[in-house]
Amino acid sequence: MQSHRRRLFSVGFLAATLALCAVAIACNVPVFRFALERWRPDPYRVVLLHKGPLTAADLEILRPLEDQQDQALANLSFRTVDVNDLAKADDKADDEIDEQLTADRELLAAQGDAPLPRLIVQYPLALRILKPVWAGAPERAAIAGLIDSPIRQELIKRLADGQTAVWLLLEPSATPARSASEGDPAALLAAELPKLQQELKLPELTTAPEDALLANTPLRVEFSLLRVRRDDPAEQALVAMLIHSEPDLAERNDPMVFPVFGRGRALLPLIGAGITAKNIYDSASFLVGPCSCEVKELNPGFDLLLSTDWEERLATDGVPLATPPPAVAPTGPPVLLAIPAGAAPTTVTYPAPVVVQTSYMQTALVSRKLWVIGGAGIAGLLMIAAVVAIAQTRGQARS
Repeated sequence: MQSHRRRLFSVGFLAATLALCAVAIACNVPVFRFALERWRPDPYRVVLLHKGPLTAADLEILRPLEDQQDQALANLSFRTVDVNDLAKADDKADDEIDEQLTADRELLAAQGDAPLPRLIVQYPLALRILKPVWAGAPERAAIAGLIDSPIRQELIKRLADGQTAVWLLLEPSATPARSASEGDPAALLAAELPKLQQELKLPELTTAPEDALLANTPLRVEFSLLRVRRDDPAEQALVAMLIHSEPDLAERNDPMVFPVFGRGRALLPLIGAGITAKNIYDSASFLVGPCSCEVKELNPGFDLLLSTDWEERLATDGVPLATPPPAVAPTGPPVLLAIPAGAAPTTVTYPAPVVVQTSYMQTALVSRKLWVIGGAGIAGLLMIAAVVAIAQTRGQARS
């Protein structure tokens, strides 16, 4: 009799736990705010290939890169590699050649006959993009443009002030001829973004610890537009980050829209005919919705190279924001935890989104639904098992 009761209690507890998980997979903090407060930007890899010792003049030119790294301002990691050292390593046994050495050799080989010293900027390692963002001679003006630019400073200001997203419109160098059906992307964004500010509603936060906000910046839905031309000489580093984020973007001359949120994380773009009211809504609703996965790497997008102290900008009463360690993807067998249920966000009546250039976002939304449906299904089965266990216990009690 007692064993049946213990079994009944265990089944009921497990069912209740899964039911809670089905209702709330993660916190109710909207994606854009969670990213602003908790996601550290991934570092761009900056490598100087040189031959022989660097001169005092060389070191002075490179100092801004070292300062940005040492002061934790720009999200970059800077290294110098003497190619003479790579040649010396050839005499060692294969088992003494580490992975970094192999990568440096491949990087050198990819430069062909380009003169040294040569500065190469690569995307963050997690993106697995082999093509460099930029490569060239280490000159003062080039390094300054890599680290910062007017558009990026304005982008930082708006995001730190709490804007949900800044829609970065990359315009062609020469305005292409458009059909009547294509329209003007800037005009479309100017019309749609104010409407979305009124129609999209934030999730309702609970008193649960995971719903706590870390900064005093007001939580609101606010969008803005920034325009940058491909041929803007002051923004060539930013343009390169955008158009090399996917293999075929550099060859296209279409206008592209990158929604940027958090600490400079950009969603993959809406392009040309894909810049529609429905797709703009789809991107915006994803950012305003609750953060269904706290692990940054499992969310869509890529980080831009920006220079600022985010903790200081988000400081509360002069005290820098204490950003918790980033969440990491779980490993090993799953552990069931009771997650407090949160309130569902208000439903907005709007045409169903049709995704053209944002299939990655559609995947994220579908994944969220599958977790909820799957969790609810499992919880339902366990509830049935609990009912059966109760009936068996009552039958044995009567006998």
